[in-house]
Amino acid sequence: MSEQINEKLRKMLYSRINEIDDLEIRKFVKEVLDSAPEGFWTTPCSGTGRYHPPENQGNGGLIRHLIKCLVVAKDLCRYFGVSQETKDIVLAAIFLHDIKKNGEPWKENTDMNHGKMGAEFLGKFELKEPYKTKIKNCVRYHLYRFTGTMGDVERASNPTQEEKITQLTDLFCARKYASWLPGFEVPQEAINNFSNKFQSSLDLY
Repeated sequence: MSEQINEKLRKMLYSRINEIDDLEIRKFVKEVLDSAPEGFWTTPCSGTGRYHPPENQGNGGLIRHLIKCLVVAKDLCRYFGVSQETKDIVLAAIFLHDIKKNGEPWKENTDMNHGKMGAEFLGKFELKEPYKTKIKNCVRYHLYRFTGTMGDVERASNPTQEEKITQLTDLFCARKYASWLPGFEVPQEAINNFSNKFQSSLDLY
């Protein structure tokens, strides 16, 4: 890849592995990330720029997307009151759901079969059951009914709880209208400008 890996972003993602309570699942996630293709660390989250907000674009855009997803996934796990075991499965899936985002071999744009490819890739690594299968399924079906894999649409449309949380997390963090990054606040000036423009539009009616 021509893009240089953003080491700060990579370290930031790795540092969040400790948010998983189960030590074996932690080890599994780290081993998969250690084997990720170079493009995983440098690619934007949308090759065309059509489907993700600005912060998910550019060098490391996919990693920024994953960091956002981890924040949302934890909130959804809290909202649904899931067990620690389910939370660990969801977080592991969030780390790894786009591990084959641009296909195999890695291409310029998103491969809509990447859920299935990612699940198959995870099969190469050791982890106790049923955790491994559950994480693989979360990855395989994370695109919900938009998956490009024939035969997976019906299954993805009837998700388990952990699969649904993974799907919702990815959806919420990929909307162009939802632009944000963990730890960054919207400047007050921008809020004021938005409020003024919004009020002006209302005055037309």
